[in-house]
Amino acid sequence: MNAPSRSSRIVWLAFSVTALALTGFWALHIINGLSVDDQRALVPTTTVWGMHACVVAILGGLAGVYAALAGILGRRHGLIALALLVGGWMACGLAPQTNRIFFDEHLYMQIGQTIAHTGRAETANYARVEYGQFEMYSAWVNKQPNGLPYLLSWFYRIFGVSDTVSHFLNRTLVGLSAAALYLGLTLIPWRLPTGSALAAGLLFVFTPLVLWWGHTVSVEPAATATAAFGFFAACVHARLRDADTAQGRPAAGLLLAGATAFACYFRPESLLVFPLVAAVLWSTEDRFIEDESAWGGLALALALVAPNLLHLWSVRGEDWGATDGRRFGLEFVGKNLHSNGGYFFDSAWFPVAGTLLGLVGIGWLLARNRSAGLVVGLWFALSWGIFVLFYAGGYHYGASSRYGVVSCAPVAVFMGIGLAALYAGLRRRPVIAGSLAAMVLINWAAAMHYVPTLSRESAEARADVDFVTKVAPTLPEGSLVVSCDPCMWQLKGVNATQLFVVEGQIRTELRELTHQYPGGIYYHWDFWHGAEPDIAKRSAALLDEVHATVFARSTSQSYKLGLFRIDTPEGIERFGGKVPPPPPREIVDMDGVSLRAAQHPPAPSPASPPPL
Repeated sequence: MNAPSRSSRIVWLAFSVTALALTGFWALHIINGLSVDDQRALVPTTTVWGMHACVVAILGGLAGVYAALAGILGRRHGLIALALLVGGWMACGLAPQTNRIFFDEHLYMQIGQTIAHTGRAETANYARVEYGQFEMYSAWVNKQPNGLPYLLSWFYRIFGVSDTVSHFLNRTLVGLSAAALYLGLTLIPWRLPTGSALAAGLLFVFTPLVLWWGHTVSVEPAATATAAFGFFAACVHARLRDADTAQGRPAAGLLLAGATAFACYFRPESLLVFPLVAAVLWSTEDRFIEDESAWGGLALALALVAPNLLHLWSVRGEDWGATDGRRFGLEFVGKNLHSNGGYFFDSAWFPVAGTLLGLVGIGWLLARNRSAGLVVGLWFALSWGIFVLFYAGGYHYGASSRYGVVSCAPVAVFMGIGLAALYAGLRRRPVIAGSLAAMVLINWAAAMHYVPTLSRESAEARADVDFVTKVAPTLPEGSLVVSCDPCMWQLKGVNATQLFVVEGQIRTELRELTHQYPGGIYYHWDFWHGAEPDIAKRSAALLDEVHATVFARSTSQSYKLGLFRIDTPEGIERFGGKVPPPPPREIVDMDGVSLRAAQHPPAPSPASPPPL
């Protein structure tokens, strides 16, 4: 393989270092002088532009290395990767299309809706969304990274906002993870058992937890896919290095920078992709520290990830749901380790056969390729171990089982190596091999039992989502819904707001609000009213004061759901505000014209002309 020219490496390194220097100047001399609120105000635009830059780097890098990769992989590997992508998408159909994390998934979708219409990554506390248009009235910067909403926004721009489009994306990302694992393991110059790459891709796709969460709109499948793509980019860079000089290609460095930085925008701990990429480069070349293209890729990646670092820094004061503010600590290890470690042995969400295959893979790596074993082990330790320290990282929380998806990629690599090693050792013993294969398949199929289930977790929240889906099309045009989760209504094309945004106007200028929304003002009695008594008490007082009328209602277990109309005659009389002066002349409308027309008898029909 031809070595990259010295001049191209110098230009690449100079470009990357300059980008990093400019980013450092921006951070130290501009961002550092701003208040936390001002820093947070920059997040909606900087993160989107940061991800734009990552995508440009990825596409440019892929274009630069395509010819070389096509020559190495050939048509067969490309078709297998495509089959894994499509197969992953199809396999996720085994799980029901649903939402499992209360309303977080709708929050991601709504931010994607905002990005698609405004180019800003923020949540709409109050927005008008009729007729496919979008007008933001009150925005809020969410603390979670904006990677998944960014991807959703591109699909929404093309296909429109819908649950189907959102779930389609996550299913595709599962297939992309499998394809990236396969291609990465095919390209990386590690000595592995024959068939390890394909086995890892297939076992990832059919990991029950991957399928269960792959048909939702949770962020974990996207975080897994982008981390796997970062692994793939590192494998590409390692494969295309010149064997004599240990120098990588600038185009591969560009791909590496874009993929590594982009992966960081999906979850807070996704920043740990940096040590994974560094470990891959180290494991494939002892002289990796001399690789100027890799250093350029690292410099550019740090520059590209700066907007995400600003985002995380600006929300550092958030408690992330921890009541005492302690998000990470050793005191959480015991309980979390029991559930997260038990995941591999209790047969509830993961087949024991997979655990045994993984142990075989670990044993093979320890005996035959310790450097590769160290890389995969580090990937697992980072993606699985970080949640053991997190206060809500234990799978025993139910919805927190989604954190397990993040570590499914390195687990699949261990399993794939184990399966390939067993096949290589037993292929001449068909009876033993066939018996073991049957045992693995039986155990694996048994572990799939929960994939087609919904689970009890967040059942009432799902009922609230179903209630909104059913009621939204029945609302008159020009309606406004006041809700604790306006995102659900906005995604259905209904104007919606939080109560705190418009409560003052409701209590002082309700008449004016009804002029803005002639379809009516409605209050959503939602899931949170059953979960939070203070919210229910405050809402009940308002509904009583306006003599609200029931528009629709439903129940789920002990939770009651409803939609009340609050622009009632009593409400307008009490909270209508100043009565406008009478019009200077009579208002003529169709109702008045129709009434007057009904008071006059119809004119007689003209006589028919005589026949000719």
